[in-house]
Amino acid sequence: MKKLVLILLLAIFTLPMAAQDYQAPPVKLSKDMVRVDGKSYYAHVAADKQTLYSISKAYGVTLADIYAANRTLDLENNGLKTGQVLLIPAAPQAAGKEETPSQASADSTIDKRALFPGLKGIFSKIFKPDGGSDGGSGDGSRDKDVTLASSDSTFTEEEIPGTIEVAVLLPFTSKGKPDSKSEDFYAGILLAAKDLGGKGMNINLHTYDIGSGGISQSMLSSADVIIGPLSQDEVSRAVSASPRGKYVISPLEPKTAAMADSMRVVHAPTPANEQSYDAVRWALSDMAPGDSLVVIRENGKTPTGGAAAVLAALSSSGRHYSVITYGLLEGTRVQPRFAARASRNGTTRYLIASENESFVNDAVRNINLMAFKRNDVVLYGPSRLRTFNTIETENLHKVSTHICASYHIDYSNPEVKKFVLAYRALFGSEPNSFAFHGYDTMSYFATMCSRYGRNWFRKLPDAGWRGLQTDFGFDEPGWHKGQVNKAVRRVIYTPDFQITVQ
Repeated sequence: MKKLVLILLLAIFTLPMAAQDYQAPPVKLSKDMVRVDGKSYYAHVAADKQTLYSISKAYGVTLADIYAANRTLDLENNGLKTGQVLLIPAAPQAAGKEETPSQASADSTIDKRALFPGLKGIFSKIFKPDGGSDGGSGDGSRDKDVTLASSDSTFTEEEIPGTIEVAVLLPFTSKGKPDSKSEDFYAGILLAAKDLGGKGMNINLHTYDIGSGGISQSMLSSADVIIGPLSQDEVSRAVSASPRGKYVISPLEPKTAAMADSMRVVHAPTPANEQSYDAVRWALSDMAPGDSLVVIRENGKTPTGGAAAVLAALSSSGRHYSVITYGLLEGTRVQPRFAARASRNGTTRYLIASENESFVNDAVRNINLMAFKRNDVVLYGPSRLRTFNTIETENLHKVSTHICASYHIDYSNPEVKKFVLAYRALFGSEPNSFAFHGYDTMSYFATMCSRYGRNWFRKLPDAGWRGLQTDFGFDEPGWHKGQVNKAVRRVIYTPDFQITVQ
């Protein structure tokens, strides 16, 4: 007992001495400012051995303030990790002049646009097409109609700009309400611009809220890269307003793919039919001696969309395949037909040529029964397969489904993790598909301009790109005036319930 008391006394008298020798690491105040939900914050990166207490003292805020500003990080339960980005509330005098109520109402989507005054070399004001601006330069000079000089109409490949001028045309407001799709897409663009700036690329970002006005030549006259708008009609107007030799990047609208044949449009999202074409190519490339290729069709239905694309791709390939045609009400009674067309000593590779969710679900169940009977099976198809509510994900795994998708996010990718953490810190929410697509679109096309100059369009077929969610790959322009992205991401649902990207 005396020994225990002695040990405790030694511990008590030793602790103050150790505390006097320990020097807490200094906290370097961040100069990077962000805005979230109309409030100003410092973006502080936690260094080794820093504590929430030392950070709070350095910035002159309370621990409660830090907890409240970083709810998505759950600091109270998970603690602080080195390299973690914290939002630190900024005092009004440090953050700059606060918005007046009139300013806030004029900029109703400020929570997602999160203007970044701390982004070096990036101009991120949002202009109103009518000559005003949300925090813009104030002179409205960019919104006045101008006559384009002949020297502005074409560019040579050697003209690599020292600063890349990017025009972003998005409908941030629709009928007086914020447009969440545009906000999320733009948030991704801003993060991409920040990262590119960190790599030494100089970018001027000129953003226009076209939801409150039209599109004029003055918006696009100096732009090296034009991103947006979102709708087919607005993309057409943007092409008409842009100088000869410049191209409008349509980021989200599926209908603009057809416009690339006759207009200066770069269609960024991969069309759905390309997924079906690639599913056929994938199945044919996987064929080995002894394998069977089987197409499943619905009786009495004329194939349309992706189903028609599957049949067209198979027909043009000249390769042999067999067909199972049956009606939805036949159900599992068609199993003998599946067995008759299955490979005896190889893999049976299936393609479903139907857009009918109920039929596709039934076909997947029949393929699953073949797998249950110890047949080696693989199903190939577009991303729609994984979006049908009636198809159980478990069945997709059991039949080794190979998905050809325009978009797919691998959350185990370190770059994806980095993006998610940065997005959480800056916006206080999780990035969705639109945010990822904005990041990838900005990253790819700004990099193309940086590498190949203002005539970057002609180099698209030579430079593929693998983004966080979206890949880019283009064909030779040929007789087309524009270009359509053909890149497809191949995703495999394995029988051991893993999802891998090829």
